[in-house]
Amino acid sequence: MTKPALAEAARERPRALVTSTLAKRILSGEIVPGARLPTEAELGDSLGVSRTALRESIRTLAGKGLIATRTRAGAVVQPSANWNHLDPELLAWREELEPDLDFVRGLTEARQVIEPAAAAFAAERATGHDLGRIEAGFNAMRRADIGDIEASVAADEAFHVAILAASHNPVFVNFGALIGSALRSSFRLTTSASDNFAATLDLHGDVLEAIRMRRAAEARRLMSQLLDVATRDLSKLTRRGQRTGMGDERPAGAKSA
Repeated sequence: MTKPALAEAARERPRALVTSTLAKRILSGEIVPGARLPTEAELGDSLGVSRTALRESIRTLAGKGLIATRTRAGAVVQPSANWNHLDPELLAWREELEPDLDFVRGLTEARQVIEPAAAAFAAERATGHDLGRIEAGFNAMRRADIGDIEASVAADEAFHVAILAASHNPVFVNFGALIGSALRSSFRLTTSASDNFAATLDLHGDVLEAIRMRRAAEARRLMSQLLDVATRDLSKLTRRGQRTGMGDERPAGAKSA
């Protein structure tokens, strides 16, 4: 790297660290909406960074909707409705925290709307290359060691992302970035997801076959059926949490989707 590039990287590290630290405190609920962030002097002392790095971080967080800066009030955490929940960095930071059940439910509901339609479009529009990618994802799922959560999620993600791509709908294609986050969060919410990974393999294969045979209505129905599994598991988790008053209660028998 050149000297200017090295200098820029050195400046970026403290800014990135401060940004991620503050963001995760907000996303985890440690700093709640409506609360004011500590002053620049207090944050600088606690995080050991310059005011310049802090100000850059504050601007970044404001751009993502997490905070707003107000005259004399300082930086105030915004309501969750203002956050850019689909921002790639927010998604990455969330994965370093305990799964947020409400957010995972929201992702699952979005998948229920988008992915069945994407499967139907894929049945109508998929090229030979698209079909090869979907089949490769399915074969990776079949080969995945169910004890290896990362490998299982990566294969599952590849399958669903390939279907979104095969829809040839640019909005659906961009939604693919959320699939991995939804799957990883769902797996982390249950201790038995990897043990039951094989339970939906046949249904994934049925979706692939419906797309391959250009049966759009069937592809839509099967994809909806596949995603209903994840929805039922989240519903069980919610009910258990409500009965016990514990947000981290985990259901047995959750399956991949």
